[in-house]
Amino acid sequence: MLGAGECTDELAEKILGGGVDAQLNAQVRWKTKSVRRDGRPSQLEGNIPVRSDLSDRFDLVFRIKVDLAWQYTLILRHVPSGTNVRRLDVRGTHRDRVAGDYINRTHMHRWSEAAAYKDVYAPERIRHTPEVPEEATLGSMDEEYRQVLVDFMAECNIVIAAGYLWSSPPIPAEPLPLEGWEEYP
Repeated sequence: MLGAGECTDELAEKILGGGVDAQLNAQVRWKTKSVRRDGRPSQLEGNIPVRSDLSDRFDLVFRIKVDLAWQYTLILRHVPSGTNVRRLDVRGTHRDRVAGDYINRTHMHRWSEAAAYKDVYAPERIRHTPEVPEEATLGSMDEEYRQVLVDFMAECNIVIAAGYLWSSPPIPAEPLPLEGWEEYP
């Protein structure tokens, strides 16, 4: 038996079905998700609430590894349970939980009560170059990030509404060298 705040197949189908007026109508808000020992961010996370007619709250979560700017993840998350109803891994690399081999491509995880996150497929509507770009920095990838977010929302049947505003992920400043710590060749 599921407790209050749990995600169900029925609830997931409601948010993904397009009939609950689900929409993004706010600005992407970025924060540092994890930090290296030297104080520089290693991962950034963007978040936007998804507005809908449902009483349960959903968010769009956007995660980017700063040093691997070409490899990132977008998540449609059911907030009360923390369930990732859909997760898009762009140029993602990890072990396929069913087949046991490594997935080295853009793929989508479709959550369900029976299969959890094991249902993986290649999304057709995500517009990007599958190969790793030669120059992949937060700045050079910005247009792709924006486009993939729009495509991911279309894949999830969530409308980009008038109040939506893309904000680029913040580019971390280079750390200042500490006095007395010279760099050696």
